[in-house]
Amino acid sequence: MYKTLWRWHFYAGLLVTPLLVLLAVTGGIYLFKPAYENWVYKDLRTVHAPQGASAKPVPLAAQVDAVRKAKPEATVQSVTPPSDRTHSTMVTLAADGGGPWAPTVSVYVNPYDGKVLGSVDNARTFMQKVRDLHGKLLSGTVGDRLVELTASWAAILTCTGLYLWWRARPRRGRTGRRGLRRWHATVGAAVSVFLLLLIATGLPWTGLWGQQLQKVITATKQGAPSAEDYKVSSKIPATTADRLTSNPDTSVPWAAEKVQVPTSQTDGEHQGHEGHAGHMAGQGGNSVASGSLPIEQAVAVAHRERVPGTFTVTLPQGPKGVYTISGKSEADPAKQRTLFLDQYSGKVLASYGWPQYGLLSKLVEEGIALHQGERFGLPNLLVALGTCLAVIGMAVSGVVMWWRRRPTGKGLGAPRRAQDARVTRGVALIMLVLGVTMPLAGISMLAVLTLDWLVIRRIAPLRRFFG
Repeated sequence: MYKTLWRWHFYAGLLVTPLLVLLAVTGGIYLFKPAYENWVYKDLRTVHAPQGASAKPVPLAAQVDAVRKAKPEATVQSVTPPSDRTHSTMVTLAADGGGPWAPTVSVYVNPYDGKVLGSVDNARTFMQKVRDLHGKLLSGTVGDRLVELTASWAAILTCTGLYLWWRARPRRGRTGRRGLRRWHATVGAAVSVFLLLLIATGLPWTGLWGQQLQKVITATKQGAPSAEDYKVSSKIPATTADRLTSNPDTSVPWAAEKVQVPTSQTDGEHQGHEGHAGHMAGQGGNSVASGSLPIEQAVAVAHRERVPGTFTVTLPQGPKGVYTISGKSEADPAKQRTLFLDQYSGKVLASYGWPQYGLLSKLVEEGIALHQGERFGLPNLLVALGTCLAVIGMAVSGVVMWWRRRPTGKGLGAPRRAQDARVTRGVALIMLVLGVTMPLAGISMLAVLTLDWLVIRRIAPLRRFFG
């Protein structure tokens, strides 16, 4: 069993080490995104609060109008009011032709004089490139699948490594190959729990595994509330029904991405609902309709309803649209709260937060905060960073150990195959369970075993090379 799992560990490392190191490097960098961007964009995000009469902020509507004048061709998507007196207002513009989930453009406004401080194209920032590299290897769907495959095999690599450490537990040797092996095994065992946690909390973002998880959450009703829970409606004033414009929606917490949004309605119309994805894909106008409440009143409702943390106000889309207020705390997912306001009366049409989330959605939200090093502040960040550094160190030490023990002839120097059929069947059962749990890993296992059975074992030079 030891030699068989060592062989799987060896080939798992051979398969995923380069990409695993890349994920560790980019993940370690991305942990510092908030601090990095607060530093780089300090001149845009912070302002000097004046004293006296000039300390009164300019109305938010006027700030939004300043952005529209500066960028008349863009569609205003949402507004994030200042979190305190020293921060600027952020107005988010929809990406031009980039699709519903494309990175936006953030425009920053001085709330005290209404002047535009500057803008940031979020699709072109350094951290967005790091995120794209970490999540999709800058290769779209193919990159996403490779990342998921790497994460799945990294879990197998961790589990087999734990077994090898438990069986061998090297205690002797502090230098040379023995010392390196001892370091590799000990560090691997020490960070294994944290590494498995990072893998598990990262998988919900992947395409295949994440989609299946979302289906399970929906089927078991463990997600955010459904539209059926909010049978609400309101009326559009007849004098403004023909002069209304529309704006696209903005992002909401992961657990609420599939929830449908209640809409306002005209006299005689039936209650309707429209999902967030539908809102974001809509064609937006560039001004708020006459008859709609000013954004200041939507913000006042958010304060009255005690929406936690820094919240974003999304402008209504079309005559049936609503103000969407999404508040969250990066350090505590339990503080998430979303409100839908009638754009004419300001009535709270729907409100949901942490108590309405299902168990699986809560676990995913907590996992995301842990994965990004935010849940428990600096200790969380340091543990996540230490795990990334440990992965890099283990990858390097693994390559060095193989290089030192590699055979002098033509071969990889892989551990030999098991000769006991019972052991082979036992390991096959274990791999079957792992393959079902992580489908891409299972598919790759079948591909490797098929190649081994049909090609490698039947060609002597290949058989000698792969052991």
